[in-house]
Amino acid sequence: MKVNNQLLICVNRKVLYNRVWSKPLGELAAELKSTEQILIAKCIELQVPRPMLGYWRAVAKGIAPPVPSLPPYKDKVSINPPKQPDVQRTTEPEGEQALHSGPKSVPQGRPKSPIRSIQGAQLFSATKEILLKSPITQLGYYKPSKRKLLDMNVSDTGMSEAEAFLLKLFVAAEKAGLRIRLADMNESLRRRDITVSEDGSREFLYPSLWKPSNESVICLDSLNVGFSLVEMTEEVPTKQVKGRYVRDEKMIEWFRGKNSGELGYYSRRHIPCGRFRFQLYSPYEPNGWHQVFTQTKKCDLISQIPKMIKAAQSAVPILRKEIQAQKERGEAQRLRIEKQLIEYEKRQVIRRREEAYKDSLNELQGIMTRWAEDIRVRQFFIDAERDIENCDPALQEKLKERLKAARAFMQDETALQRLLKWRTPDERLKGGGD
Repeated sequence: MKVNNQLLICVNRKVLYNRVWSKPLGELAAELKSTEQILIAKCIELQVPRPMLGYWRAVAKGIAPPVPSLPPYKDKVSINPPKQPDVQRTTEPEGEQALHSGPKSVPQGRPKSPIRSIQGAQLFSATKEILLKSPITQLGYYKPSKRKLLDMNVSDTGMSEAEAFLLKLFVAAEKAGLRIRLADMNESLRRRDITVSEDGSREFLYPSLWKPSNESVICLDSLNVGFSLVEMTEEVPTKQVKGRYVRDEKMIEWFRGKNSGELGYYSRRHIPCGRFRFQLYSPYEPNGWHQVFTQTKKCDLISQIPKMIKAAQSAVPILRKEIQAQKERGEAQRLRIEKQLIEYEKRQVIRRREEAYKDSLNELQGIMTRWAEDIRVRQFFIDAERDIENCDPALQEKLKERLKAARAFMQDETALQRLLKWRTPDERLKGGGD
């Protein structure tokens, strides 16, 4: 199969394996006009090993470990999320998958899926793979070291429910013409925090939770709506089992009893409750538009997906106003800075004039002082010559030699020579004040 370096339409496992081990993933994604997330998802789907973090630095130093061999493909092993009823997937010959959606034969009566129809699922698949390999905190939350992931804080016990909700949400959003992606760092979007505790209070759970480096957004009409998902916490009596805080069911029963006031001290902590909170927000304003959807014991998040899609679509005019307000504030800030620069330059001109006047005056006063000193020195030599004439003839020659040496030693710029170099304040300003 012929591989196009500009746009890779279809690739088998062997070609993908050779490409990901030939150059860094970012360079390969740029070459293929794709994204790192899509390539990672494709490697997961085809069970292709890829270089770990720091591999290319080791290559540059000449200490890279050997490249692992390509393992055989296992049909029944799948790291991707389980197939959902609403997700349309197409099968391809074994060992051959598509990095980009290209021209394919589509069954009659079934519309061709656009490229974006699998973007959300691929992002989740890549995120899930990293979360499953990440350490778990004492409260049970995943805490990955990599931060370019979907904005989701879930526990190990809540992963399957979060997966079912997000995949259905992504399918519904993409069917409505929306696109799921991670924002770029240069877009200057702002992430909005989400309340973790079920009662709405801002419980501080550091270092249990993590924050992504890139905002997760839903794109619609060239606008971005940020979103985040968190598994909520509830405050209950807990006990520690193998370094993990879990619900103390026995203490909970006692606490609900009639003698709860006599229990004394017991451990209470905020731990994941298995219910989720989903937030849509404006990434353009720190305190702009946002809407929160909370799962309850009677209403899950999946049933609220139509409301979420409608809320994101109805937020378009609000986001446009926020963007316009942001532009107006930016323009006002620019004008304010320009005005401040003009005022600063005026103050600098005044300061330079004052300094030029002060320096010119000090130098002229120094010339005057030196002029008086020159007159005193000159008078000294005149008086000395006259007195030498009245001395003993035997000493006159010796004194004249000493006087000549003194005159040479005192030879320096005269006041008139300094006056030639002196500059007025205007001359100093024109010459840069040197």
